[in-house]
Amino acid sequence: MRDRTRTGIPGLAALAVMAALGAGGCSRSGGADAGSAARRGGGPVPVAVVEAAPHDLARSVTVTGPLEPLRLVAVNAQSAGILESVLVEEGDRVTAGQLLAQIDAREMSAQLARAEAVLANAETAFRRAESLQAGDLVAESELDALRSSYGIARADVELWRTRVAFSRITAPAAGVVTAKRVERGSAVATNTALFTIADDAVMVVRVQVSEMDVVHLREGNAAAVSLDAYPKVQLEGRIRRIFPGADPVSRLVPVEVALGNVPAGVDARPGFLARVAFDLEARLGVLAVPVTAVGVGDGGSYLYLVQADTVARRPVTTGLTTDGWIEVTGGLEAGTRVISSGHVNLRPGAQVRISGSGAGSPR
Repeated sequence: MRDRTRTGIPGLAALAVMAALGAGGCSRSGGADAGSAARRGGGPVPVAVVEAAPHDLARSVTVTGPLEPLRLVAVNAQSAGILESVLVEEGDRVTAGQLLAQIDAREMSAQLARAEAVLANAETAFRRAESLQAGDLVAESELDALRSSYGIARADVELWRTRVAFSRITAPAAGVVTAKRVERGSAVATNTALFTIADDAVMVVRVQVSEMDVVHLREGNAAAVSLDAYPKVQLEGRIRRIFPGADPVSRLVPVEVALGNVPAGVDARPGFLARVAFDLEARLGVLAVPVTAVGVGDGGSYLYLVQADTVARRPVTTGLTTDGWIEVTGGLEAGTRVISSGHVNLRPGAQVRISGSGAGSPR
C-alpha cells in the first residue's frame, strides 16, 4: 500500500504537469488560431472610398442679438410748469411734430400778451421819434434810447413766444413711444425726461462676433436675418458698422446690421430676437475630401490612398473646413482615390476591399 501510494503521488503530479502543458498548448494554439481566424474572417479590410475632386466650399457663422431701432429719441421738457394734458401712451405710433403733452401755459400767455403790448408802445414811440428826427425835433440821444427800448421789447416778445411754444411737447421724429414717464398734473422742470420714441424707420441688430470671424467681415457686406417670431421669413440685412475694438475678456467685437425693407405682415418690434448669418469665407473649385478621410498624427495631417488593393499613407496640408468637407491645399492630386471611412486601424500596405463610396459633393 505504501508503495502504491508513493507511486500514485508522482503519477498525479505527472498528470497535473501534462494537463498544464496541454492547457498551455491549447491556449497558444487557440490564440494563433484566433489570429488566423481574424485574418481569414476579416480578410481585406472593407473601406469606403471617395475620389478627390474640386468643390466649392463656404464657411458662415450665425449669431443672435436683439432687434433695436437705429435711433432712440429722448423727449425732454424745454419749459417748466404743470402738465395739463398727456396725449399718448406707451406703444402709440406718432408722427413727427405730433403733440404729445401740453404744459399749462396761461401765465406764459399772459406774459406774452403784456410783452406784445409793451412792444407796440415802444414801436410807436420809436417810429414817431424817427420821423421827427429828420427835422431835428428830437435829440439823437433820445432817439437812441427809444431804439434800444424798441429792441428790448421785441426780444421780450420773442422770449415769451418761445416759452409758450415750448409748453407744447411735440414728437421730434416719427416712431413708437417706448417710454412715458409723466402723467397729467405732473410738475416738470426744464430738461425733465418725459418720453422716449423709437425711430423704427431703420431697425438694426447689434451682435457680438468672434475675433476669429470678424476679420472676414466688411462694412456694407450683406447678411441674412431671421426673427424667431417669423422663422419662415428671411430678411435682408447689411453690415452698417463694425466697432473698433474687441471686449478684452470675451474677445467679441460688436457688429451692427441694418435691416432692409421689412415685408408687409411682418411686425418687427424692438426687442425681438434676431439671428444673423454672415458669409465668412468662400473657396471655389478647391480640392476637397470628406473630413472623415483626414487623420492627424505627430507629423500632421494625412490621408490613406488606395493603390490596387493596398493602401498608402500620404501626408497632406489642409485649409478650410465646412459642412463635413475639408480643403486639401497640398500633397494630393485630383482624381486620387482616398479612403473616407474604415481606416481607423489601417497600416500602410494593408489590404483593403472597397465596400462603398464616401460622402457626396457639397455643391
